[in-house]
Amino acid sequence: MKILNMHPMFNPDQIKKIEKNYNAKFVCETCLKSSSGGWVNTPFSVFYTETAHPEGSNWFGLYYNHDGNLMITDAKSALEPFEGLLFEDGSVFYSRYRHDYQTLKDGTMVDGGRDYFRCTPNSGRPVLLKIMKDQLGITECR
Repeated sequence: MKILNMHPMFNPDQIKKIEKNYNAKFVCETCLKSSSGGWVNTPFSVFYTETAHPEGSNWFGLYYNHDGNLMITDAKSALEPFEGLLFEDGSVFYSRYRHDYQTLKDGTMVDGGRDYFRCTPNSGRPVLLKIMKDQLGITECR
């Protein structure tokens, strides 16, 4: 499945370096839950590693804090399903966080991240996406 992301946090070379450094596999970009239980309004690059952190899970997220510093955190909350659009060619388009309004060249848009789902009508097939181990998959077509 090809994920359409118009503004990725890391380029393919950077992802390869991170994967090698952490012995991990890049899964997707999405938001995570805050300690108060709401979804954070910023993207996280989610990675899977076979070796769980002693105080966490097999998923970690990389993000930039408000000072521009690269940070790492447990990304287990990313396992909750979220909505996106599936196109005939098998590609998937979704919004990573609440105010991540994304558009494709043909004018198709998505917005809302995990807080709500808004998209261009009749632009693709709405689906429910879920991280399954080391990949993003479709769990339900709507």
